[in-house]
Amino acid sequence: MALVAALFVQTACSDSSNYVYNDVDAPTMLSFGFYKADNPGVLGTDYVVDLSADQSKGTTTQNVTVAMPPTVEKTHLVARFTASDGTTVKVGADEQVSQTTANDFTLPVDYILTKGQLSRRCAVTISKAPLKWKALAEATGLTVYGDPVLKLSPTTQQPYIGFKTRAGNSATAANHSTVLTLGDDGQWKAVGGEGFGHLVNSSYFDFDIAPDGTLYVAYADQEATVLKNGMSVMKYNGADWEFVGTDKGLLKAVSNYACFAAIDGELVGAQVNNSAKADYANRTLVVSNYKDGAWHSQIPGMLTNQVYMANMAGGRDAAYLISINRGAVSGVNYGYNVLRYAGGEWTPMVLNYLEPGNTTNNIAMIGVTVARDNVPYIWTMDDASGQLGVRIKYYDQATDSWLTLGGNILPLGFTPDRHTEVALDLAPNGTPYVVYTNSADQGYPYLMYLDPDTHQWSSPSKVADIAASGLNLKFANDGVGYITFTGNSNQLYTYCTYE
Repeated sequence: MALVAALFVQTACSDSSNYVYNDVDAPTMLSFGFYKADNPGVLGTDYVVDLSADQSKGTTTQNVTVAMPPTVEKTHLVARFTASDGTTVKVGADEQVSQTTANDFTLPVDYILTKGQLSRRCAVTISKAPLKWKALAEATGLTVYGDPVLKLSPTTQQPYIGFKTRAGNSATAANHSTVLTLGDDGQWKAVGGEGFGHLVNSSYFDFDIAPDGTLYVAYADQEATVLKNGMSVMKYNGADWEFVGTDKGLLKAVSNYACFAAIDGELVGAQVNNSAKADYANRTLVVSNYKDGAWHSQIPGMLTNQVYMANMAGGRDAAYLISINRGAVSGVNYGYNVLRYAGGEWTPMVLNYLEPGNTTNNIAMIGVTVARDNVPYIWTMDDASGQLGVRIKYYDQATDSWLTLGGNILPLGFTPDRHTEVALDLAPNGTPYVVYTNSADQGYPYLMYLDPDTHQWSSPSKVADIAASGLNLKFANDGVGYITFTGNSNQLYTYCTYE
């Protein structure tokens, strides 16, 4: 009789869908999780499931579910686990070593637990969890004029925020440039001191970090020597901020909508001239690049008309500029343009465009960002679908076309207006996230993402009960997200993700 039972066990164990066990000796997973230390550069925190109260010994399958946000790249995760004494652990034919063996967890992974002649399945599933946000320390004594700019260092992934200072701890801080970085102690610290450089005109300020980690600011310079309120560029040399170029101010033009990008080996700037005293026609877009120790400026030949506003973002080897035409051009009222700068040349990607079916007489807002894979994304506003909404597009190189992210305008749940702000970034696994101001809820910042499984936009979630402006969103390579904005009191607010 014992021989028959033994044969039954061996036969049953050979069938991967039929496991033999008993309540006392069944092999069991005792602990399971994914730890930041075991997944450097992939996880920004630990994700651990509590198995201490597991009551699954009477089942053929032990189910383990680990909740993770959609930002996590699941294709190569290393698990940390313990199993009951005498248990071997395999996935397929591969023996698993805790803190060492990586697997693709895009779909559930079956761990086969074997103890003697007894085998049992442990099915590990990663479920979706919303991102959780916590407020970081405030920048004590500093207030912001205009919109802050958040960047992550390409070399260290450290967050930096640049802005025009309304007021600060130093007597010279007001109306000057300030760049903060987050120290290891969780406090924001000024890089090169508060309020450096010349006086900044209005809120025309931009900030970027080059691929080599060098910090740059660009702003409308009230003390520019070429022409007052022209754009100047400064860089941080490791000890102090210094002007780039021999002249203070790039060119004889008064800068509105000063924007800037530091790409590999080159600096690129753009401004809308706002003076009849300049060397350029009023309201024209003037672009500049710094190479071989000198600034070179021009009006791009494809955009000689007046421009209402402009915005720029840079990737590793290219910069992208989006602008809105001022009034009607060739019968299109307030159409938008997208230009690409690379290899010393400006190339039109979109010219004087409005979405087919759009009936509004102008575009209320624009923006551009470049994802970590160097794909540019733009956002505009239109009512082509029958409802005014925010449309996000990305450039698809394979088809040489701009495609709408998610297939339609964002499902905001309200009609946006000129005061609606948007910021976008992609998590390391490619999941797009959007943060925006919700005018239906006092201008509070809300967040949604494009679900990588359903390809639908998620339900929105509130980040903070604070009316926000100057929104920024960035994800580090380990999946940690950062959001910055300015509140009604001109106070700078910063949030990061946590588990």
